Amino acid sequence: PPGRNPKPSPSGYALNLQSFSATGYTIQKNGSVQQWNLDFQRELPAGFFADVAYAGAHGVHLPQFSTNINQIPDRFIVAAAVQAAQGQTPTIAQVPAASYPFSPGLSGSLAVGNLKQGQLDRPFPQYTGLNLNGQGCCGSTYHSLQATVVRRFAGGGTMLVAYTNAKLLANTDSLTSWLEGGGTGGVGQVQDWNSLGAERSLASQDVSQRLVISYVLDLPLGHGKKFLSDLSGVGERLVSGWGVDGVTIFQRGFPLKISYGGSTPLSALGLGIGTLRPNVVAGCNKGAPAGVSRLNEWFNTACFTAPPQWGFGSESRVDPTLRQDGVKNFDFAIFKRTTFGPSERMNVEFRTEFFNLFNHPQFAAPNTTQVSPNFGVVTSTLGNSRLVQFGLKFAF
Repeated sequence: PPGRNPKPSPSGYALNLQSFSATGYTIQKNGSVQQWNLDFQRELPAGFFADVAYAGAHGVHLPQFSTNINQIPDRFIVAAAVQAAQGQTPTIAQVPAASYPFSPGLSGSLAVGNLKQGQLDRPFPQYTGLNLNGQGCCGSTYHSLQATVVRRFAGGGTMLVAYTNAKLLANTDSLTSWLEGGGTGGVGQVQDWNSLGAERSLASQDVSQRLVISYVLDLPLGHGKKFLSDLSGVGERLVSGWGVDGVTIFQRGFPLKISYGGSTPLSALGLGIGTLRPNVVAGCNKGAPAGVSRLNEWFNTACFTAPPQWGFGSESRVDPTLRQDGVKNFDFAIFKRTTFGPSERMNVEFRTEFFNLFNHPQFAAPNTTQVSPNFGVVTSTLGNSRLVQFGLKFAF
């Protein structure tokens, strides 16, 4: 249009086979999330308040950080498995007798004598790698039951109990998997780029159950309280103004993501397949074996075997039954507030705070690489050990 500068030209050439990268224009739908909820609230006798809600969400056109669009079609992989079962060398692993179709100056897997038929069967055989960044190819579904009960005490203080039961399904976890892979929650890796629908599973960040109890309570001692209210002078100053507060959290751990970690004849060809996952032994109980320290075998590692030599493993992107250690944390504080001055408008508060009061360890995820000698072994912890701190506050 008049007055507008034209868009800059791409920095590379799409037909330049020896260019490391080429840029172009992309037109794709923006990701979006539809949300809905139904909430019931009720004020109850004795200072209680209850809230029960259903919350749901549906994500569409969610972006994948990098989507490989140059994986060999699955029909050639199936044919290779059939040929291997018949004792033949799969066609995709053979060097074709036909004349070389590309520039003879190329090196690596595209060089003369190295080129395999499988490379020629890829959607864009002139490239060894071709990816779309931020492609809106994926989706998610979230459902949850959320219940909250609040109690307000006449003598001073409030207690809240909140429980959530939820399920999050997706076939992508993050736009920045390169930042989050391997961390808590982590990122489930794609195995078959030609079948992203089959990658749908629990999301890596799924938290199926979470219970939070928080409270701020004035102890019923001293002036104006139920007990020892008749004290005066120094005695009244010593017993009045005490209180406690804290937060207690129980939460199920994030689901585990099991990978193979080894090489197969198919993956060794470099035909664009994703991260291989192992096979799951049918009917096998994945729970931790009896009589073995769970830290040494967090789950039954015998339930997983190597994937097919010419195919994909049956394990889902994120395992539906196995989870890392959950959260069991108690933060607690006790405080003493002393008022003074005209009309007792000023006060000093001394606090002693305990984080992770019972020094409960939270174990990190076990090793989830099937070929690793530490497969299923927990080797570290998350979070901090018990921490005690003191605080003094003056309010006026």
